[in-house]
Amino acid sequence: MKHPTLKRWLLCAPLALALAACGGGGSDSGGGIDGTGGGGGVDGTGMAFGTITGFGSVFVNGIEFSTSNSTIRLDDNSVSQADLRVGMVVRVDGSIDNRTAATITVDDAVKGRVENVLDANRLVVMGQTVLIDNQTRVANGAPAINDYVEVHGLPSADGVVTAGYIERKTTPATPPFVVKGFARNHDTTARTFVVGTLTVNYAAATVNDMPAGSWNGLVIDAKGSTCAGQPVCGTLTASKVEPGGAVVVNIAKAEVEGFVSSLNANGFVIGSQTVVIGSGTLFEGGLREDILVGSKLEAEGPISNGVLNAVKVSFRDNLRFEADVASVNTANGTLTLAGLPGITVQVSSLTEFDNVGSLAGLAAPNHVRIKARPGANNSILALELELRSTSSDSRVILQGPVAAATGNTLTILGVAVDTSAISQFRDIADAAISRAAFLAAATPGTLVKARGDHSGGGVAWSEIELED
Repeated sequence: MKHPTLKRWLLCAPLALALAACGGGGSDSGGGIDGTGGGGGVDGTGMAFGTITGFGSVFVNGIEFSTSNSTIRLDDNSVSQADLRVGMVVRVDGSIDNRTAATITVDDAVKGRVENVLDANRLVVMGQTVLIDNQTRVANGAPAINDYVEVHGLPSADGVVTAGYIERKTTPATPPFVVKGFARNHDTTARTFVVGTLTVNYAAATVNDMPAGSWNGLVIDAKGSTCAGQPVCGTLTASKVEPGGAVVVNIAKAEVEGFVSSLNANGFVIGSQTVVIGSGTLFEGGLREDILVGSKLEAEGPISNGVLNAVKVSFRDNLRFEADVASVNTANGTLTLAGLPGITVQVSSLTEFDNVGSLAGLAAPNHVRIKARPGANNSILALELELRSTSSDSRVILQGPVAAATGNTLTILGVAVDTSAISQFRDIADAAISRAAFLAAATPGTLVKARGDHSGGGVAWSEIELED
């Protein structure tokens, strides 16, 4: 959806403030922005919770925070900025307006042995399926079964963690085993719950920060020194269990980065954070109907009684495809698309199927429409797959970020789009612009959508536009 006034609104609007993480990573709490919840910053400005995307100082949620006088904590130890990595999830306490971090606390990672390597996109660690995409950084070589690893990332579904940074290590951490994710099957009598395929026994654990009642559906962090089985751990004997992710009760302004875990009539849930959408909510990079379980979003707005009332919702990954099916591999859970060479579509338990029951119901040359997010090596992880027609249709749509721009050719998810023959170029306000103006704006990282027709061995591209 185009928002002609969005960029002006962004320039005039106050910077969003991200919320406190209650317990996640073991950080301390102070007063919130308005003194009513969460941990407060230096001057009461607020906090940011999200993924590190770059350095100079430290970039989190698109904001560069100065770290010249910061305290940085990793695994409850004071460290230097040199110990931080792109892809780690952190909590920043400080001043948003002044871009100053007083403290940076690394959120708990999943730590343990690699139990299985399913494919290029997926590992299993501590009973959690770890998704690897094009943004995942891997240190010290590709992990193999029985390797000890730390996986930094965000829970994206029950038993699923999307990795930002994975490090293979020779020396385990203290304690060596950590899991984070959505709790289920909570048994207050046996003092156990399940995360993914891992059972957590918390009979002897410190649980002071956990709420009373059922923990089912909450994002938790559990850690301990004993895990039954190697490399496949069946039961973790926890020494500590605490709330995971970002949690706050009341705060004036907040920004939450994460994956949609469920939908409801009024909005959605990111991790454990309920988000309400109103008539005035602005959407960046997509529409309300594009919000799916597994979508990566940022939601901004005030939090009242634990509910975030969204002023703006931004789509972090918004890939779209429309084309004929070229091939289907049900054993690997993948398919390829005619006219889009090099792209492999991976389906999983997160994929919602429309007009078809499963991947097994598809065959060439069925025509499909797919909403997805990036996977590894130009693969994509399908969030929604819709069967449009059982017969062939020449239409092709490719929406994704520009990886490279050379002359008149843009590379999008490995597909070369030659704009030389394209006659229609549009900007983010859907206004017609020249080829030169379009190419000047379509720098690497810019989201674009190209339309064309497939014939024979290639696609004749006819229209391309910038997406906000």
